[in-house]
Amino acid sequence: MVRFGLYGVITLAALTALWVGVRRTAWDATYQTVGLIVPAQELDSSLSDGELREYLHKLQAHDVIAVSVELTDFPQWGLHRTSFDHDLWRVIQLARAVGLGVAVVAHTQIAELPAELRALHPKFLVIVSDPPGDPIRMTDIPADTLLGIVEFSEPSGLQELYHRGWRNFVRVHAIISRELDRLGLEGALARWERAVRERTIRLLWVTEHQRFPRYLERLSLRITQVGMKLGEPSAPAPFESFYWVYLAIGAGFVSCALLVLMGRLPMTVLVGCGVGGVSALVLVGMWDVELARQALALLIASGAPWLLLWVHTERFSGWKLVAIVSFFSIAAGLAAAAVLSDPSYFLKINEFRGVKLALAAPSVLIVLTELRRWRGLGWRDTLANRGAWLIPALGLGVLFFVLERSGNLPAIPVARWEEFFRERLEDWLIARPRFKEFFVGHPALMLWRREPSFVHLGLLALGALGQASIINTFVHLHTPLVLSLWRTINGLALGLLIGLTARFAFARIQRWRRL
Repeated sequence: MVRFGLYGVITLAALTALWVGVRRTAWDATYQTVGLIVPAQELDSSLSDGELREYLHKLQAHDVIAVSVELTDFPQWGLHRTSFDHDLWRVIQLARAVGLGVAVVAHTQIAELPAELRALHPKFLVIVSDPPGDPIRMTDIPADTLLGIVEFSEPSGLQELYHRGWRNFVRVHAIISRELDRLGLEGALARWERAVRERTIRLLWVTEHQRFPRYLERLSLRITQVGMKLGEPSAPAPFESFYWVYLAIGAGFVSCALLVLMGRLPMTVLVGCGVGGVSALVLVGMWDVELARQALALLIASGAPWLLLWVHTERFSGWKLVAIVSFFSIAAGLAAAAVLSDPSYFLKINEFRGVKLALAAPSVLIVLTELRRWRGLGWRDTLANRGAWLIPALGLGVLFFVLERSGNLPAIPVARWEEFFRERLEDWLIARPRFKEFFVGHPALMLWRREPSFVHLGLLALGALGQASIINTFVHLHTPLVLSLWRTINGLALGLLIGLTARFAFARIQRWRRL
């Protein structure tokens, strides 16, 4: 009876996560309008009024919605502080006459907008933090202005603004000058496309827009080809997050843990763990619901891969193990995403904390669990006497490498050949799967066998890393949910293919060695 009750709670949690996922997909579908802005100082003010008006009409035809005015120097984008002279006001007046808006670009230290700019009723106020993380010092933002946050130059204080009720945010992307030099036209277009498709970017600040022939024309075409609309972006639609969603999914995770432990611990201990787990959920949620949501998402991301492998490695191996565990990891990823689902996460004003811990913890936990199963098999002597310590040392090195490579700005940069391979995968598969899944985790799990050897222990740890990566994909909430699901399926398909190939190759090698 207790078991059926736990299954019922897990089913309720799964249905809750699915319901939130459907709502998130609908939210993504309503937030599809992308705008282009270009710096006013890059327009040729020496043109006559008629010529400049004609050029502005061309920009408008290429879906430019506003010209930007920079209040300080931006050397990384090749822009100087805008000179407020006659030429600038002439450009702005003509731009407004043809229907283009005005966007103000400022560093965080700008305390307030100049009166003459406020009189223009700017549509966008784009904030650039230099260095990233400087606090916003703007004290008086016009109520109808969209506050643009430049990706990778986000200021601090956004969460405070959000909690005070400000909702007029828009994520902005721009490509710095040296990146344009390296990427060229096709690379730049691909970069813009990925930003819009994968990271909820809805405003493109296209600096140096005259560098490439037909730059804006081809850019607007690429944006429409990925299913987006070009025009003036609006504030994101509301998305209400409910406290009961947190409780339902938290109770489901506690129930999963109790099912795994059932038969391994006395019933009285299990009941105590269940009561304690649910009580902790309620108490932490009442104290600080945001902290509670983060903690629950971290518990799911860190514990679910370990629990899944602990249970399913007793009955499955090979492709069945990979497919079954990956299916449940997707469900766990959807649950973690449902707990955090909120526009502040969709717009990366807030984000999941503990990415590196969530990647490392499942591998560490599964290694410790397996070593406990080896008690009495003399693994300590094997480790000391046969040089087998090299294998766990190598595993720690791989884990360190993976952690240092995670994130948008990794400590270990991506090699050029890998960047080229990533770009090809994006061209072929649209949603590029993660290397940690299809090239490492899934093949390693397919090669794993239940043997008390450090080789197979390392393979199982790498398999846990792949499952952790699946959940990590879903807690990147600024990525549309459908794209995350598509990315995971691509990774599973490629991982199974590579794993089958590797198993076939190892079987042939072993057969050859026996001859």
